[in-house]
Amino acid sequence: MRSMKELMTKLRRSFLAGLLVVVPVAASVMILVGLFNWVTDFMLPPALRDKMLTPLYRVAAFVLFVVLTTLVGWVTRLMIGKRMVNLSEEMIGRIPVLNRTYSFMKEISHTLLSGRKTMFTRVVLVEFPRTGMYAIGFVTSEAGGEAQAKTQERVVNVFVPTTPNPTSGFLVLVPEQKVIPLEMSVGDGMKMVISGGSVVPPWPTAIRKDDGS
Repeated sequence: MRSMKELMTKLRRSFLAGLLVVVPVAASVMILVGLFNWVTDFMLPPALRDKMLTPLYRVAAFVLFVVLTTLVGWVTRLMIGKRMVNLSEEMIGRIPVLNRTYSFMKEISHTLLSGRKTMFTRVVLVEFPRTGMYAIGFVTSEAGGEAQAKTQERVVNVFVPTTPNPTSGFLVLVPEQKVIPLEMSVGDGMKMVISGGSVVPPWPTAIRKDDGS
């Protein structure tokens, strides 16, 4: 029983390690493939397009994904695997557009899967794109420099990602007094953005009030 539990623990760690490698690569590739499909859809008539995959094939593909991801994670945890990942990241870093997409998706995947601190310091609400309408944003740093000097007030850099693809978004410079801080973590905020608002993290303060405490 103990050996089985240890085996499951190792497999789980390998799977999570594999996700940290596979997710940014897969997301980057999916974006490029999506762009390719969008262009080719205009060139191919509907009669020549591939039919929808059957449910059986989808299940088989999911199982294969889990197995391959776990295998990638196991290899990544080895020394030779780490060298292969570093070499692959160096190659991706030399490809325009793809390098930025990969870096951003890697940052997001590490935020969601490992809970590491990232370039985002906190989650906030900002009035965007107009007054009276709010958007979730992530503070990256204080603006400082020329922006702060010209506005003559304390300004922060806020990244407002798009939904459901957070690899693009808007950089808005907002006076700190107009930023509404949120208690949710960066990971929870990113989950809410990616899910289009369908995944909303609970607010402890609201729960306590509802309980009458």
